[in-house]
Parts: sequence; structure tokens; C-alpha cells
Amino acid sequence: MKPDSVLILYDEDEEYAELMGEYLLSQKALPWKVAVCTSENDLVKICSGRNPILVTSSSAYRESLQLAGALKIIVLDDGGGIRAEPRIEKYQPAEETLRKILEIYMQDADEDFAVQFESGGEKAKLIGVFSPVRRCYQTTFSVLMGRLLLGRGRVLYLSFEFCEGCEELLSPEKSGNLSDLMYFIKSPPSVFSVRFKSMVRTIAGLDYIPCAVPGTDLTEIPEEEWKSFLMRICSLEGYSYVILDLSECIRGIFGILRMCDTVYTLTRNDRVARTKIESYENVLKMYDYTDVRDKSIKCSIPAVSRVPSFGGDDLTGELVDFIRKQMEVL
Repeated sequence: MKPDSVLILYDEDEEYAELMGEYLLSQKALPWKVAVCTSENDLVKICSGRNPILVTSSSAYRESLQLAGALKIIVLDDGGGIRAEPRIEKYQPAEETLRKILEIYMQDADEDFAVQFESGGEKAKLIGVFSPVRRCYQTTFSVLMGRLLLGRGRVLYLSFEFCEGCEELLSPEKSGNLSDLMYFIKSPPSVFSVRFKSMVRTIAGLDYIPCAVPGTDLTEIPEEEWKSFLMRICSLEGYSYVILDLSECIRGIFGILRMCDTVYTLTRNDRVARTKIESYENVLKMYDYTDVRDKSIKCSIPAVSRVPSFGGDDLTGELVDFIRKQMEVL
């Protein structure tokens, strides 16, 4: 695909075209330049000699648009006009619309297209959350910290667990997840970035990749591929923080922890928990990962009477106050 490929958003609804156009134009590292128009005459002029991707509402769709030279026409279904394919729901969050446009585009795109990447400043800080102690609110701690950090910049949450119990982090429909994304780790950065953008989802402003489904074997992915994955995410996607909700089943877990700028080790105030933490720290020392131990912050989770929902508006309570306190070192 040529570097100057174009996506045109054409909609006679000027308000929608303006709002959706602003969102598309704000996104970095897309595989096309973006243009917006609200009249068919302007559309024909922009299309001339470009062979663009055309995104238009079903009520604005005309048979004559097929003569404009579009490489592909994607229809935003608003309940009017014809029901052409491929089509996606028009009135949904902008990030979901973009994700589905990217999915359709990548079904036919060659993998040799080029994208001009912008570094976006400093690389994201990696925050690892890991503990050998079970049932210590690790996922809740990670997600809520991610939401609290949104005031400082964009945040991505990645779970390395099989989250069959975390329904809010699973997609209600069959779509890409962390395991699927890892298939593209050896692809060119441009391909990887577009695949990433087509899979990323958002909950209350926090970006995440749906966790791998049960039965997917993440344990077979080599440590070096995980490291390459994290380096790409931190350097290409414009995040300020990437939070890793880690699991000991991942190969190279200590090496991944070593990559992190800060590590939170969650625990409880009981004898079994203290023994597990002591054994874990002894293993770190045995395998020369004392640097991981030294940069780890041990957090003894307080008694919690209420756990805020991942996507709710109410970020108050003992656990939230505790997390805010731990964030002071970041």
C-alpha cells in the first residue's frame, strides 16, 4: 500500500462528519491520511486519482459513489438508505468505529504498506504488578491504578492471566485478544501497530487488549517475544504508562519484571503470605534478579469493605485511597 493512501469520511450529516473527523484526525500512526467531506462534489474531487478507502453512512450512499474510484467502500449503518456490505454500526463510540474500520481494512491490505510513526515524546513507563500470593486484588489493583493514572496521560492495561472471571475485560463478541496480537510480533512495525489499534478496547478511558481466552497457551511464547512486544508498545503507541498484570505462568517472568520501571508486589498480612513473599525474594536472589527485588514495592492490601467496579464513576473507598498512596512514587 502506498504511503499516501487516503481514507475519506463522507457524510451529509455535518455534525457527525465534524465530530468523527476530528477523532480520526487526532489518531496517530494510521495506515492512511484522513479527509472529511459533506458533499458529493467535494468527494469526487478528493477521490480523483487517489483510489481511497471511502467510509460513508447508509443514508448518504449512492450507486454513483462506486464510480468515484474508491478502493473499498465501508458503510456506516444509520438505518437509512441501502444495506451494502461491508457495513458497521454508525452510532457507537468513535474508538469502536475505528477499530472495526481497521479490521475490515486489514482483511485485504498487503503487509508491505508504510506508516509514518511519531514517537510522541518519551517512551511509556512500564509498571509491573505481580505477586506469588493469591487472592490479593491484583487485577483490581492494576485496573484501578490504570484509571487513576489517566490524569497523567494515556494508559494501557495488559493482563497476562486467563480472565474468565473478569467479565468487564472480555469482549462480548468474538474478536482479537492478547494471544492473537502476539501472532504479529514478527511483522513490520507498521503492520503490528495497525493490528494493535484494531484490537485495543477502552473501559472508562483506560485502554486494554482483551485477555487471552482459556485454552490459549501463552506459556509457549518465548521471553524474547514478550520483550519485543513490550518495547514496541512502549515506543510506538503514545502511552504514558503501560500496566502489566502479570502471571507466573508466563515464560521469562523475571526478565519481564526487570524491564519494568516500577514493580508492585502485593501481599497480605498473614503467615502464609509472608512465607510466600520470602520464598519469592529468595528465588530472585538465587537467579541474580536482586535488582527486581530492590525496585519492588511491597503492598499489604488493607481490609476492604467495598470494591469499585472497573468501569464505574465512583472511585472512592479504602482500596482506592490505598492505591493513590502507592502511586506517589511514580
